[in-house]
Amino acid sequence: MNTRPIRILSLHYQPGEEAVADLIEDACEKTLDLIHDLWRLKAPDQCRVYVMTSWPRFLFHAAPWYWRIYLALTLPLRFSHIRKLWKIAGGWALRYGPRLAIGIKPARLLDEIEPALRDRIFIRRTPEDWVRHNTCHELVHACSDHLRLPTWLHEGLAMVSVDCFAGIHTVKPETMEALEKQLVSDKIRKGSRSLTTSVDELIYMAVRGYWITRYLFETKPELLREQLTRPQSRSTLENELAAGLQIPQGEFMEQIDRNVISHFQADSLG
Repeated sequence: MNTRPIRILSLHYQPGEEAVADLIEDACEKTLDLIHDLWRLKAPDQCRVYVMTSWPRFLFHAAPWYWRIYLALTLPLRFSHIRKLWKIAGGWALRYGPRLAIGIKPARLLDEIEPALRDRIFIRRTPEDWVRHNTCHELVHACSDHLRLPTWLHEGLAMVSVDCFAGIHTVKPETMEALEKQLVSDKIRKGSRSLTTSVDELIYMAVRGYWITRYLFETKPELLREQLTRPQSRSTLENELAAGLQIPQGEFMEQIDRNVISHFQADSLG
């Protein structure tokens, strides 16, 4: 496997994957500057980026040797779930103790991603742009992983960063409708970080996080940045945001959707 240094990161890829490695290297360079400027975040000390053409190869090659026995023993329990995730994800960010590993699919594999998920959320992009944007998305996850953010902000931060990387809004405006329907479980609405492969839950979780984070970024950017300076519990983080938005303590997740909908409806009318 070939390796390239990218500042503090390392990029790993199979021979023959030089073209996609070039795309990913360029996206990593730009993302590292972007997330420092936007969020004052930096790359973790141990972070590897992989051109991900096979989930078993990525899962095991990215892991330190002492993790591989554990992975081999537990894989039968997680095999079905991992296979489902492979079909809906353009990239993965995994933690192995202190090591972060990012896997990015090459453009030729992106057509295999579940279209019901991709096409209901995102505007159309070229395969090459998908690779760049997926790299940005997953690298933001890696750089904010130590903060243990709630799902809505974990995803929203990455999606808003991709907007800034691309210079356009990459999420379809009509996804705002999901905030009004809220036809999902309380577990998802309240910000659980539990993994799910339900398309409807993934769509709701992603677009809600995007619109809330974009609202905070547009209306209270310094308040949002302040929450990224240190790890804190979900309740503390949401109470800090509630105070900054003049929402009663403990009611952030119950009231934020109304603020978001009102802001963007007014923006569209204006």
